[in-house]
Amino acid sequence: MTEIEAHHSHLYPGATGRILSGKDGAALIRFADGASASAHLAWPELAVAAYTTFAGSDIPAKSWRLVELEDGAFRVKARIAVTETCKKGGH
Repeated sequence: MTEIEAHHSHLYPGATGRILSGKDGAALIRFADGASASAHLAWPELAVAAYTTFAGSDIPAKSWRLVELEDGAFRVKARIAVTETCKKGGH
């Protein structure tokens, strides 16, 4: 399983993160506030299932287009359409 670290409590255009291990496929993304969510990486697209931040905010399922930086780091370029599969958490 791919492990992803987000440098913020949620993703948005301009947010950064790092792919810690793995490649395309099922993933677990850990956010800076301690929350985590299931995800699916199909580079350069990342689909993240709905989750709740550590502070209790509900974040709906969203998909993102990523840009590669150095050493496994990435920056979120844009939000893209979410598939029905992602909405149901079945990446």
